Amino acid sequence: MANEYYKEINQTGEALIKAIGGLIQIARMHSDNNDLLVESAKKFIDLVAHAGQEEDNVTIVHSDGRFYFQSQKLHIRPESKRITNRMLQYLENRNIFSLNFKSDLKDVAGNKIITFARLIDQAGRQAGPTEWLDLQFAREEIKWVDINGKNVGRPNAPLPQTDNAPDEPALKKAQARKQYSQVLGSVKEVSRKLSSNQNVGMRNSIRLVQKMVDIITEDESLFSILGTVRVYDDYTYVHSLNVAILSMCLGKQIGLDHTMLERLGLCGLFHDLGKVEIPKAILNKRGRLSDAEFAEIKTHPVHSARLILKLRARRDRKVKLLVAPFEHHMGFNQSGYPHPQDYRSVSLFGRILAIADVYDAITSPRIYRTQTLSPDKALGQMLAQSGTSFDPILLKVFINMLGAYPVGTLLKLDTGEMGIVVGRAKGKDGTHPIVQLLIADAEQKFKKGALVDLSVQNSESGATRRNIIESMHPSDMGIQAAEFLLQG
Repeated sequence: MANEYYKEINQTGEALIKAIGGLIQIARMHSDNNDLLVESAKKFIDLVAHAGQEEDNVTIVHSDGRFYFQSQKLHIRPESKRITNRMLQYLENRNIFSLNFKSDLKDVAGNKIITFARLIDQAGRQAGPTEWLDLQFAREEIKWVDINGKNVGRPNAPLPQTDNAPDEPALKKAQARKQYSQVLGSVKEVSRKLSSNQNVGMRNSIRLVQKMVDIITEDESLFSILGTVRVYDDYTYVHSLNVAILSMCLGKQIGLDHTMLERLGLCGLFHDLGKVEIPKAILNKRGRLSDAEFAEIKTHPVHSARLILKLRARRDRKVKLLVAPFEHHMGFNQSGYPHPQDYRSVSLFGRILAIADVYDAITSPRIYRTQTLSPDKALGQMLAQSGTSFDPILLKVFINMLGAYPVGTLLKLDTGEMGIVVGRAKGKDGTHPIVQLLIADAEQKFKKGALVDLSVQNSESGATRRNIIESMHPSDMGIQAAEFLLQG
């Protein structure tokens, strides 16, 4: 059953398509001062404003006989199919595959809206309709709509099936990589606009997190791999995204439904928004922070909650995202920060974020940290704080989810080989993972070797063929784990 967000997308998208069709039809029959036409132009402006209340742009795309609104496929109601199908054919006849409107049209005169409708209609009589429209829009100074824009492409068509086509796992990895990159760009954009006091919506973030949930629901291992990405320059953004991913994976383990996973993912994505209010000199300081500097750092959860309220979105949606970012440093026993009086208990989402936040933080190389913990050692350190900083039950589920040697751990073996953990052996306890061996060349650069299962035993002695001597963080050897884990 579609959730509230999808229902809203369907209703608004369907209404806007019908409004555009109605506007064009009425403009064909009446003069500019006709009351019905003026009212149709106003209805169009109001619908675009409603559709774009959380975004800067409103986009309608059609492909393969289907409409997409704000990148979501529309499920048109039976009673509206005749009208929308006619509109789809109408746009196809003019080689129009996407319409991208600025969401704020309040300063656009009604006669310009009517001119837009008439030009769309007249384009059907031109040899090159979209080229003709570009010229007419420029002449009429219609700058608030883009036809078939470079950034408003049609939805990705399926890849052709050929003998050389990538296999399904490779395609899934590519899809996950693309999704990771898009969400990373989204959180950067939100942070950038907030730091410069610009108005910013969250619909794009919502849409992208929903797609992540779809992938995680199908195969969480893809995003577990993506959680190994570590970038110095973009640490704040990558950290926020990794926390969202780890939180959603943990949420899936404890049985949260699709809607709850979406909300949890958004909490993770926005949990450190408040750091835009902290001077970079403090965030990136080498060495120990002074008491005053640490006090400044401790204000960021409160800033995060405040900035979430500033996002352009429905208030009830924002309120549901406030609590967990505010709580993520409180600690299970509330020994952390902030310290609100008479606070009963940390929420489930707050406890999940606390685990994901610390794990990603202590396994990420930072310029102010002399040592980065390997994933398995990080889990060991966190286990020592079970019941104080972390919910003991959730932490146990988290450790079981990642395994004794989480994906991305670099291992030295008693055979003299070295490899990166890429997965757990099925049915095993996680102490004998699947490892991608690494081969060093003359310049000490590494390439992929064989894929081995450390649980495999010698048929004669019964002992495992390869045993772990030491675990390390890949950065200790100058290795970026994602370069090996995300290849097809």
